Amino acid sequence: MSRPSPGAVGVLDRRASIGMDLSKSEGSNKNKFWLEPEEVLAMRTQHGLSEDELLQMLITPAATLARPPISSFHVGAVGLGISGRIYFGVNLEFVRLPLYNSVHAEQFLVVNAIHHQEREIIKLAVSAAPCGHCRQFYSELSCANTIQFMFGKDGHTYTLAQLLPQRFGPADLLDDPSTPLLLQPQNNDLVWSREAEEALQARQGDGHFQDAAASALEQATQSYAPYSRCPAGLAIVTAKGGVYSGSYYESAAFNPSLPPLQSAMVDAVIDGMPCYTAVLEVVLVELRGVLVEHALTTKVFLGQIAPDAKLTILHAQWKERVNE
Repeated sequence: MSRPSPGAVGVLDRRASIGMDLSKSEGSNKNKFWLEPEEVLAMRTQHGLSEDELLQMLITPAATLARPPISSFHVGAVGLGISGRIYFGVNLEFVRLPLYNSVHAEQFLVVNAIHHQEREIIKLAVSAAPCGHCRQFYSELSCANTIQFMFGKDGHTYTLAQLLPQRFGPADLLDDPSTPLLLQPQNNDLVWSREAEEALQARQGDGHFQDAAASALEQATQSYAPYSRCPAGLAIVTAKGGVYSGSYYESAAFNPSLPPLQSAMVDAVIDGMPCYTAVLEVVLVELRGVLVEHALTTKVFLGQIAPDAKLTILHAQWKERVNE
């Protein structure tokens, strides 16, 4: 039997050591999904690694956090932000639901970065070449023309233009070139509808619900929906009182768009929610009677992963239309 080369053994030892560093980071599950700039510098110094080498070394420990019950294929994505933080992304799959409900590791990473107010991802190291779905999704980023992707044993870097030449993207659908893109601040000027205000008043004493509703509305105001103009936000309440939220993120190609429930699931997984049945209630905030709605698909989704969870739909409206 052939033995691994000394160089290969050294790589494995460093990966194991880095994995140990992550497990001890602040003693918190959260910190497995991102590293602060000072932690990045400490790891690079301790292990004698360049930025690119560290990103590649972190892929394996990141992938262990994936939840792929259908494929059993663990994907890890590790991205460096302009802030100096490193973010992890993993794939999430949901049994008894169509495969298109899955969250790809690269999408998970973007949501993770957005929740930390990251404005640019410089480079991304992934377990394998990004699929076409993710290449298209990354076309929405404000840094799409500069972000670099690393994958493969040689750690070669690629631009999105190389991975998806002559791509269809925001410029093909948006008339206004000043429209903020994904990772840039979004400001959908939304307020509660009269019916939503009444529903909130009826449950005034329920603190967890009030927090979830406020969080879902905030996520709707931050939703990236330039193509449909149908922003949406969603918040999850767990049995332990945790509140996790996410926005709806659109793609110019439509199908790679990420629904708000999946975005909120990313937030919950980052915080260590052990299983989806821990979801007690979901609060969805969207516009009434618009071309893109999430209520029905959210209900179906919850029926499979958290059948006992309550779904509450609160409608928002554009502020300028309040008096119409």
